[in-house]
Amino acid sequence: MKIEVGQQIIDCTNRTAIMAILNIATDSPVRKSVVSIDEALQRSAALRKAGAEIIDVGAHSTRTGGEAVDNQEEIDRVCPVIEALRRDGQIVSIDTWSGKVAAAAAQAGVNVLNDITGGHDPEMIHTAVKNNLPLIIMHMRGQPKLHRTVDQSYSDVANEVITFLERRVIDLEKFGLKNILVDPGFEFAKSVSDNVRMLKAIPKLHSLGRPIVISASRKSFIAELLGHQKMESEAVQSIKGLSEATLAFNVLAANLGTHIVRVHDVETIAPAIELVNNVRSIGREN
Repeated sequence: MKIEVGQQIIDCTNRTAIMAILNIATDSPVRKSVVSIDEALQRSAALRKAGAEIIDVGAHSTRTGGEAVDNQEEIDRVCPVIEALRRDGQIVSIDTWSGKVAAAAAQAGVNVLNDITGGHDPEMIHTAVKNNLPLIIMHMRGQPKLHRTVDQSYSDVANEVITFLERRVIDLEKFGLKNILVDPGFEFAKSVSDNVRMLKAIPKLHSLGRPIVISASRKSFIAELLGHQKMESEAVQSIKGLSEATLAFNVLAANLGTHIVRVHDVETIAPAIELVNNVRSIGREN
């Protein structure tokens, strides 16, 4: 599957690409991923060198109880970074659920819109269509920062996620949007067992005919899978083995056909994803 990003193409045909998280948010629970505007270009270059093909810039944390960031502050944080990265020739996505921020990011030259609300803001859709930008849509019950407060019981989590994404794709196509990627929304209003069921259901997501993006990096449910009690995102980051467990989860997802994995620890994860890609390639030859 080939993903058109402006004049460039990311070839994810039987391989997985890496989207690197570049945090401009001041209160991200993954503190080591946070950089200042001045540090962003250097960090991004390191992420690209390590194997990232897309740099995902975000300035508004989705964590429960996270800092309230208004649109203008978010724009002031992300747009200078986007402009600098684009001058450097990098492929850049913006992690935001605000249509106003997305519009400003488009003016700054962003290549991809990454929206955890699935295009809830009409201005987000308008910006994607007007600028011919790919839009990543995600499944989530509830609202950003409040997803832990909603009902997290599912009769069939995979069916709900796939049905939601399918209907959302159809709705967005009616607005003229064609370049749509789908994200099942790991951790967002889902229990640890639901996240596992969703991982195993990744092959079913291929029925949508859309590139699949997953974002499970350093999330709480991974610590739970290691046997820890559920805890706040910031506390999770000190768990021994979290990085290695995140690597394993992304390897499993890649082997199931995920097209893009969104991660913090590119330097650690990239060699493992390259191995999976090479194994899949050899399998095709035989």
